[in-house]
Amino acid sequence: MRVFIDGVPPAKGNIPAGAKDGSKVIVTPGIEITAQAQQVPATFYHAPFLEKQCDSCHDTKSSQKLISRTSELCFTCHDDFSKNKKTVHYPVSEGSCLECHDPHQSPNKFILKKPSPQICFNCHEEKDIKANPAHEGQSNCLECHNPHSSNDEKLLK
Repeated sequence: MRVFIDGVPPAKGNIPAGAKDGSKVIVTPGIEITAQAQQVPATFYHAPFLEKQCDSCHDTKSSQKLISRTSELCFTCHDDFSKNKKTVHYPVSEGSCLECHDPHQSPNKFILKKPSPQICFNCHEEKDIKANPAHEGQSNCLECHNPHSSNDEKLLK
């Protein structure tokens, strides 16, 4: 009997799900591997997930329980980019990394659950954003805004 568990990475050495020969697979932060077959869009992986280091975040390799609060857990490997910044985006200040990021894999850069600007419209009203004249002709919030923290009140870079 074969059991498929959604979100479990492929075995090391296998081509990641959906990848074809020759396609690029991006592993955050910045590790890139090449699959063996035809071109398909990049898939982004969180490195511990791809390397099957489940227990670096989870209580055990087979547990869903995390070893600490999300933000504390994320900052064991990632720099706390919100320190010493005047403005911290609300989800970051609440330690809600998983509101925007998938902790395992995503078809979106930065392992975002949705691409920008759709991810921003989960919390920010699209009509309000588009009504701002500064946003005219813009299609990617992340070109101007830092989604985590900034010394600018509007999270400008």
